[in-house]
Amino acid sequence: MAKRWSAEDISDLKTLAQKYSVQAIAEKMDRTVGGVAFKAHQLGLPLKARSRAIDPESTDFNWTGGDSRPPASEKRH
Repeated sequence: MAKRWSAEDISDLKTLAQKYSVQAIAEKMDRTVGGVAFKAHQLGLPLKARSRAIDPESTDFNWTGGDSRPPASEKRH
């Protein structure tokens, strides 16, 4: 079952959508890209294409609510 969107989640989405790609937002919010895109569409929020968005550094915002690990896309293999 999908995770419900709280008022705080929606506020975060509105803030992050102004600067970051849907992929970065999905990682930050621990949601799927499709879920983020769908909610943004419901709210009438424009999303930035990956090529036009800023790729955030791990220090740009707290990725996982206190967890200091970088998102999966920044992990070294």
